[in-house]
Amino acid sequence: MSGEVVNRYSLILSALCFMLGAMMTVLDVFLRAIWNANLPGVIEATALSIGLGALLSMPACYLKDSNVTARLLSELKPKLFERPLLILGSAFSLVFAISLFYIMTTYVIESWGTPESTPDLGLPKDLLLLLISLSFFIAILAASMRLTKALKGVN
Repeated sequence: MSGEVVNRYSLILSALCFMLGAMMTVLDVFLRAIWNANLPGVIEATALSIGLGALLSMPACYLKDSNVTARLLSELKPKLFERPLLILGSAFSLVFAISLFYIMTTYVIESWGTPESTPDLGLPKDLLLLLISLSFFIAILAASMRLTKALKGVN
């Protein structure tokens, strides 16, 4: 799987999640204004879709090295600090993604098969947690690709 494929689909899915959250909110406001009705479960559905959108954007951020950074040293002496800091940042991103994946996967294993569901929509929590864990796995792949590029000296 190439980095461009991961980047493209990560951003597309993330954007769709954000648009879904926005559309649900607008529809709910519209229903309240026009017919004094609401969209059942809209707050939970919006929170879930926007949260998933944020998680799905992580691989793209890792691949494009567009996560939040402070470029103090690399601005002072770019030739000296830029590549080592890129490698270090990429390595930390990978460790962070692995940590999140490990924590969430452990939680998924512990909660698998429980009857817990979300309060408003009744969605099974174990499947939602699995989806989150899979998004962290994709983040691991993206962070690994970025670290590999950094080690090869490719920006």
